[in-house]
Amino acid sequence: MWIETVDPDAATGVIAEAYERQRAVRGRVEDFTKLGSLYPDLSSTRLTLYKVVDACPSNVPEWVKHAIALTTSVLNRTPHCASGLGEKLVETGMDRALVDEIYARPLEARTGDDAVDALLGYVRKVVLASWEVTEDDIETLRGHGWSDLDILDANNISSYYCYINRVTNGLGLKTLMCPSPDIPEFSVVVVPEGAAETAPLEPSDV
Repeated sequence: MWIETVDPDAATGVIAEAYERQRAVRGRVEDFTKLGSLYPDLSSTRLTLYKVVDACPSNVPEWVKHAIALTTSVLNRTPHCASGLGEKLVETGMDRALVDEIYARPLEARTGDDAVDALLGYVRKVVLASWEVTEDDIETLRGHGWSDLDILDANNISSYYCYINRVTNGLGLKTLMCPSPDIPEFSVVVVPEGAAETAPLEPSDV
């Protein structure tokens, strides 16, 4: 990490309470929580936000939620978050081959479930070109059987991880939470509306 943080042994007040909240649930204080510790209210609020996003009472299966979060973090090239999310996906009972597929081909990975693949397609658009999402995209998801609450859940999971991915990358939290594949190099070209269509994100040939 590239900025100062408050060590758990030296924590007092709000940040000490935030650390204890996380320790009670996870058994440890995560580096991401420490990363906001110079602003204790921020760390505390982030823990609450994570809990609220995670607890959405939608019908999106748990493994799909983790696939959404992993896809988002790989597209954002955030090894710290992606490594832990890959393990969570495996812990839901999914084959590790799906994790490897998302790492290797985050824009094209398929799960074999058309409804889930449609949801992941929407997530990719939210991550890479949110301004291009239209009401037709939402209608497509409804056509695959997803309710509005399901769509809200998928949107919030991806948006939440876009936020923490940028905090993590921007402040130098690069350590892996567990062994994981390397995130491939990507390049993306975005062109103004009315010009050529937005180029797809592709692994760099360089």
